[in-house]
Amino acid sequence: MRLDQDWQGFLRSLATYTRIPLTIEWDSPKKHTPSVCFLPWVGVVVALISAWPLLMSDWSASFQAIVMMLSAVLLTGAFHEDGLMDACDGLVGGWTPEQRLSIMKDSRVGSYGVLAGLFSFALKWWLLSQWLIQANWHADIGVVLMGWISVHVGARWLPLAIMASLTYVNQSGSKARAMISPFTVRGVLWVVLSMLCIALMVGRAMFVSMLFTLAMCFIACVVYLRRRIQGYNGDTLGASEQIAELLLLFTLLGWQA
Repeated sequence: MRLDQDWQGFLRSLATYTRIPLTIEWDSPKKHTPSVCFLPWVGVVVALISAWPLLMSDWSASFQAIVMMLSAVLLTGAFHEDGLMDACDGLVGGWTPEQRLSIMKDSRVGSYGVLAGLFSFALKWWLLSQWLIQANWHADIGVVLMGWISVHVGARWLPLAIMASLTYVNQSGSKARAMISPFTVRGVLWVVLSMLCIALMVGRAMFVSMLFTLAMCFIACVVYLRRRIQGYNGDTLGASEQIAELLLLFTLLGWQA
């Protein structure tokens, strides 16, 4: 029975955070584990599917990297990228918390959002290209795949930590409010399990390095969001996930550019 609740929660998470066509009974009275707790496991699915360019051994590392990124964007519907651009428009362009939230709710993208999207995409492409080369992708595709999975899973820990530490703030009518649910003990255990799996994949030293990087980013995000909007919203969660992806890719490279 509990596993069925977990499975239902995972399917809801997959339907919410990806474009994978699933039939979900959203109004079903059946209990389920909070879907947001399976966000790291959605990262596993996204990483595995978007890694298909690694099978093309005749492709260059640069081309593989950009196709992997494009595949991930198409799979998630640019869910997190959209949050990054909206968050940058609002957090940088607004003068008051209310104005910042209003700007983020606007469907139009401003100059700050465009610049953030361009630089984020360019940095991610360069870092991933370097990782593919450094990991000797022709010889050991498994190393590259594990690194790609660890990035997508680890980056999704950060928004969960922010959700657990700050108050949700937004104007009425936000669609993100329906996606945010309280954590449960069982849900947290699934998050912890994802961390244990990543630790086994990348090794203790790299795992500790990843956690340290995320911890520093978490502190910076919490302090900044408290000052700018007194909490978090859906866009800032997406932005934090994208920032975490960049930092974790840099961590895999040993912070060597």
